[in-house]
Amino acid sequence: MKRTHRSGFTLIELLVVIAIIAILAAILFPVFAQAREKARQTSCLSNTKQVALAMLMYSQDYDELMPVGSAQGNDGNWYWNFNLAVPFDWRPSVQASVPRWYAAQTHWGNSTQPYMKNYGLWACPSGVPTTVSAEDATPLKPYANISYTFNGLLSSYSQAGIATPANLPLLWEGRGKVQVKGFALTVPALICTNPGFGTTCQYIPAGGSGNGSSSAWFGVNTAWVHTGGMNFALSDGHSKWRKLGGSICKVPANNDAPTDYNTDPFTGYNAAGNPLYAWTDGAHLWLFRPDVNWTN
Repeated sequence: MKRTHRSGFTLIELLVVIAIIAILAAILFPVFAQAREKARQTSCLSNTKQVALAMLMYSQDYDELMPVGSAQGNDGNWYWNFNLAVPFDWRPSVQASVPRWYAAQTHWGNSTQPYMKNYGLWACPSGVPTTVSAEDATPLKPYANISYTFNGLLSSYSQAGIATPANLPLLWEGRGKVQVKGFALTVPALICTNPGFGTTCQYIPAGGSGNGSSSAWFGVNTAWVHTGGMNFALSDGHSKWRKLGGSICKVPANNDAPTDYNTDPFTGYNAAGNPLYAWTDGAHLWLFRPDVNWTN
């Protein structure tokens, strides 16, 4: 009987092939991850542009005034430092008799919705869904997941008063790499503590007094939402990605290099991309002031 011999891989050959595949995977997987993140960044950029255009359309219908950032409740108080529901009536714990229910109706998160017709535009694909109100675990209706924040220094501000619309942020990822379930927050927000119907809450430059003469910003889980930066929609309606941080803005290096105050809200970042301090003029966040002639 004639014997036949089959040729095949030896153990050494198989190990070499496996090692080559592992090396290729190690090289290609980060590239694939970067490509996916770039796609998310592009989708997010499109979202910010569409929301910005909705805000500008709103402004055209309301005597060229920007949306309300610090909303007033039916008790006369300004809810400038509150998360407000979007849509305004999804929360089972807050009904029409509660001032925040009333305030949320006029807040930018809801007032601009007729110009968008799509709550999905509020969510950045790179954001992580985050809960801020466990008491509202059973919503009355679907809510929006919101990644973007409005420049509150533009609250009820006239478009004609914006010195350089192409450089002034209108909308940005001011909460970081998140999708907040059901709530919108204004960042920076005008500090408006003087209550009463008939009072106003509008931007007053540093040195003034009363509602709107100073502003505040709230915690950001990480400002490096997209490859060391984030997306901004500017007040003329266009959107762009901006690198945030100094010359060594690269994880895991500690970012202690100076930042550019013409394009960056914050003075520096830690290794995780969390902002340390913000650039201010003593009253307002530097980058968001509408009456400044920005050149960059």
